Amino acid sequence: MKTLSKFLILLTLAAMLFVPFQAARASGLFDGGQVLFGSSYVVREGETLNGDLVIFGGSANVEQGGKVNGALILFGGSVNVSGEITGDVVVVGGSLNLTETSHVYGSAVTVGGSVQRAVGARVDGDLIENATGPVNVSPDGPAAPDVPNIPDVPEINVNVNPLWELVSLIGRAFALSMLALLIVLFLPEQTRRVGEAAAGQPLMVGGLGLLTVFVGPLALLAMVVTILLIPVAGLALILFGVAMVFGWLGLGLEIGLRFARMVPSAASIPMPMAAAIGTFLLTIVANGVGWLPCVGWLAPFLLSMLGLGAVLMTRFGSRPAALTATTPAVEPAPVDAP
Repeated sequence: MKTLSKFLILLTLAAMLFVPFQAARASGLFDGGQVLFGSSYVVREGETLNGDLVIFGGSANVEQGGKVNGALILFGGSVNVSGEITGDVVVVGGSLNLTETSHVYGSAVTVGGSVQRAVGARVDGDLIENATGPVNVSPDGPAAPDVPNIPDVPEINVNVNPLWELVSLIGRAFALSMLALLIVLFLPEQTRRVGEAAAGQPLMVGGLGLLTVFVGPLALLAMVVTILLIPVAGLALILFGVAMVFGWLGLGLEIGLRFARMVPSAASIPMPMAAAIGTFLLTIVANGVGWLPCVGWLAPFLLSMLGLGAVLMTRFGSRPAALTATTPAVEPAPVDAP
């Protein structure tokens, strides 16, 4: 029963990134704006938000007559603009809808999303979809003439923008670091056991994670075929996702604790803060290495398998690892009596 309650707590904390739980106000960075995590923000008619509005995993709605004196940046969600925005609008992994009464004084940019622009919507800067180039900048203007295709010239389509890739990576790393801080606040010992298991037996723990990844889909397929066990398969899939996230946070805590021991000025930081710092560094470095061609995916994959194996070996941190490195005791040599 205790293990089940820990699972439920962990699931609840993991879901807190995707439901409204708190609005954090930026101090000095966004000049009085707001930063929201998993929440929605509405600028109603007649209201004015002075400062930038940044939302992670939520939605934003600027009604007609509402105004944002700054930029609007959203990671994962939807933005609906019917009022005025004096800065830029940037949507990463979401959708942007500009109604006929909207007015964006800056540029409107989406990365990994779509743009819906009504006739009459004003964008003074560039309207860029997926950061590949301006689109629909002047919907009421004359159509561009057709350009004949030039034979034997290959078309080059580049959809990678390093700047927005970096912004997206920093956003994910920050969100995971905040989740690590919350998890360690509620489950400090369990998270520490996961990190210690991964550091103590990396080969054994990583092998267990790899075995689970290869055998797990077969077990899920067998459950689905039986039809009656489809709900069990769904629950197992959810637990698998939670185990992946929990293992990553356990690795982040271990890295944060080792970083604190290495830096004298950080030796006294609390464990939740160490988990946040370590998870942020782990996410940045692992995904940064992931940008390397051909072999970049290997580092994040192996780290994920290491964290997954540590979670399974410790049963979600409920007990120490069954296989730990131990030093055999050395019996003292006998001493002759005088």
